[in-house]
Amino acid sequence: MIYLDNASTSFLKPQGVYEAVDRTLRSGSGNPGRGANRISMEAAKIIYSARKSLADLFDVNQPENVILKSSVTESINTVLLSLLKPGDHVISSVMEHNSVLRPLEKLRLDGVITYDLLPCDSEGLIDINKLNEVEKKNTKAVILSHASNLTGTIQPVWEVRSKLKNKDIFIIIDAAQTAGYIPVNLHEIDADVIAFTGHKGLLGPQGTGGFVLNNRINEVLNPIFTGGTGSDSLSLQQPSYLPDKFEAGTHNLPGIAGLGAGVQYLLRKHIDSISSDIYIISGMMLSALSHLTKVHLIGSPDVRDRIPNFCLWFDHYTPSEAGFILESQFSIITRTGYHCAPLAHKALGTEKTGALRISFGHFTTRDEVEQLIVALKYLDEVNYGD
Repeated sequence: MIYLDNASTSFLKPQGVYEAVDRTLRSGSGNPGRGANRISMEAAKIIYSARKSLADLFDVNQPENVILKSSVTESINTVLLSLLKPGDHVISSVMEHNSVLRPLEKLRLDGVITYDLLPCDSEGLIDINKLNEVEKKNTKAVILSHASNLTGTIQPVWEVRSKLKNKDIFIIIDAAQTAGYIPVNLHEIDADVIAFTGHKGLLGPQGTGGFVLNNRINEVLNPIFTGGTGSDSLSLQQPSYLPDKFEAGTHNLPGIAGLGAGVQYLLRKHIDSISSDIYIISGMMLSALSHLTKVHLIGSPDVRDRIPNFCLWFDHYTPSEAGFILESQFSIITRTGYHCAPLAHKALGTEKTGALRISFGHFTTRDEVEQLIVALKYLDEVNYGD
């Protein structure tokens, strides 16, 4: 099997991830902050280690500003529901995942906010220059994906602050697709929040994720979920300090242990080196696609402008047919459908059939890409039913 659906969830994982999860489950998954016993203290060390590694990855000076959640979806919901108040306005884009669009739409339907969406071009690149046209006096936040989960197009999120008239508007970045593949730096992007998932480029298990935030936005956020933290237990109020402010309930300790191991693997390899490796196999793919006439790429043909997600459509196959052939005849796993990005498909003209997405990961090899290219040449040359 050749697994090329890493934008959905990454596979394989580093050996250290498997070992960390297994070791945590077998040695006693203590509850951090819930006692002074040995396994509780060990659990606290595991969580702090993962938090510190994530802080290093995102260039956050204070590890407590790394908030651990179950997913990027929970993270985005936590931030938006905490931040937005009646009468607020939000700017996003048509290229967003439903983890952004659905919370915004629910808040709109509930009468809390209004929002505007930036358009994109034929490659899925959003028009940052339109920010001035949609910015309002009551604009509270801009929330954008760092890169499209569909086309892989890297968005110019580092330009957002300079394009806004009101420099105090909060900037929230969904880095679900980029974290672990390219540098994602809270300060260089000039964002207030970066939300991430653990099970894609960060190589952790499913059910892990979180967000990093600066102190400016923390001052205006209130906790949405409250409960036990193992701290200030005599108080009926949620602690006001980080990270306890946003981490009620028992942590997913085995998952966090695995996530920490995944991030440590990335830090040892260095993101710049990882990006270079990804560029090489992405270049192989883009070069091959440029010579096909009936298999078409939606997205940038420049390896420097993208992550390794490739959105394809075909002259003689529906995406579902192409995906079936790739799996049944070539044992290649891809993703067909709408990729939880309905407005992106509408903007790119693929809303009727969806598209086929191929996404490389950290352990995708050159040999696997060469086998993929053979399969795509087959789809380019052979009509359905021939």
